Amino acid sequence: MSNHFDTKYISYVDGELNSNLGQNSERVVFPESSFKSKVRWRLEAMGLIFNWQEKSYANKLKQAIDAFDPHVIHCQFSYEAAKLIQNYETDLPIVINFRGYGASYKLHNKKYVSWLKKILNQKNIHPIFVSNSLKNNLLNKGVRFRNKPNILYTGVDSDIFKRMKNVRLENTVFLQVSNFNDKKGQEITIKAFSNYIKSRENRQSRLVFVGDGKNMTKCKELVDSLNLQDKVLFKGGMNREQIISEMEKSSIFVHHSLTPPNGDQEGIPNSIIEAMSMELPILSTYHSGIPEAVEHGVNGFLCQENDIESYSKQMSAIESWNYLTINREKVIEQFNINSHIDQLKHIYYHILD
Repeated sequence: MSNHFDTKYISYVDGELNSNLGQNSERVVFPESSFKSKVRWRLEAMGLIFNWQEKSYANKLKQAIDAFDPHVIHCQFSYEAAKLIQNYETDLPIVINFRGYGASYKLHNKKYVSWLKKILNQKNIHPIFVSNSLKNNLLNKGVRFRNKPNILYTGVDSDIFKRMKNVRLENTVFLQVSNFNDKKGQEITIKAFSNYIKSRENRQSRLVFVGDGKNMTKCKELVDSLNLQDKVLFKGGMNREQIISEMEKSSIFVHHSLTPPNGDQEGIPNSIIEAMSMELPILSTYHSGIPEAVEHGVNGFLCQENDIESYSKQMSAIESWNYLTINREKVIEQFNINSHIDQLKHIYYHILD
């Protein structure tokens, strides 16, 4: 079999397509703003239905797919896969990626779980999970797999996320790169950092946040209330090159992942893997798939979600650590983008064999 894949990307949402996808991309827009779709959303939220069949969309989707005549269809998000599977009847192999939302929060919807039980029992449906923890979420709901579920960790480019300097910083710099939302735990990090600062006199450490989002204002207000304005920096959104520069200037990477009240979990945050590729020790939580990347006491520390006391103590314990080549080695071995691509090819080959 050839190592070359002809690929077509189809987006069901409106807006500009990512230019990185290449020229063979197409929008087949699902009418999400229609009255009918809004009613469906409401009924789904009430746990009454899980049905995204739409005749006009189905016709357009069929034309787009049949014109390309694929051997495999890959749905990048499990929940959104319904818009394909419920509108396109086929015996072609369909790969479904479970990344977070569709393997955590949406499992509260019994109709969605019933749909998963049905489709994952079909011989042409092949599941992929970005962590074992997300696979276990489905198993705990009684979902079983006709085809073997594959674990395919998200890959990062270790040639790009590579430390060019190995200078011991004069003062400890804790860094978090993420959006400010309910899963990212910035407020817990600020409170733990405040306790850490108070634990010793003349503390010159800094906490740096990169990113934007709905909770940023609340976090800034918390910093003001704790009188940490000169020790906590909010740098806003940054591009990849700027993020790498911030990682070069940091000592420890922090990411206190939380499970919000709605149950929506992450898989393994990309930023943690990128920081590991930059040899940074990690402070995080026993959340979803994170322990599959961060081994407590070996390449970082983990604590329970919302455990501010343990978190602040771990800040003190980890500040003496140096950069960790074992973190980069683990990324190259398990989370490298080239390895990811090779594994995905192997999955395709196995399906088509």
